[in-house]
Amino acid sequence: MLFRIPLVVAYCMALAGCAAMQDTSTSVEAAAPRSPADPAILAVPAPAVPPGPAFIEERALHAYATGRWDVAEGYYLQLTRLQPREAGPWFELGNLYAEQGRLDAAERAYREALRRRDNARTLHNLGLVQVRLGVGALREAWERLPADDPTRQQTREFLRALLDAMAQ
Repeated sequence: MLFRIPLVVAYCMALAGCAAMQDTSTSVEAAAPRSPADPAILAVPAPAVPPGPAFIEERALHAYATGRWDVAEGYYLQLTRLQPREAGPWFELGNLYAEQGRLDAAERAYREALRRRDNARTLHNLGLVQVRLGVGALREAWERLPADDPTRQQTREFLRALLDAMAQ
């Protein structure tokens, strides 16, 4: 372990020396006038172009498919900003949230998708999310209501009917 410390120190010194040598050579070159045909001027990299929506969508789909939902969510949110009039990113975001059980967020995302484009698939998914939200609310109400409350029995009947309808 002790023999590694001098190696690390020597490596750091070598890197520091290289950086200093590079700075010196740049300052000498900077003093000399350059022609527009100088390869050093032509070698300057162009500014990076931000990735387009197609690239981001591909990344989002891949992240979703591999179960990296937090990454997929970030990409879909980025797409909603890049393509504010498109319904697709909102629809996919709704699917992502529904898959995770984040039903309130899924409902909001599907509604945003419907605001941009009336679509039967989006309406279908919104309905499923709303049914799941309703079942959850009814279950919670049933658990909280006192045993002698007549509403508790009605709630149980609604739940049974909903669950039977969903099973068909």
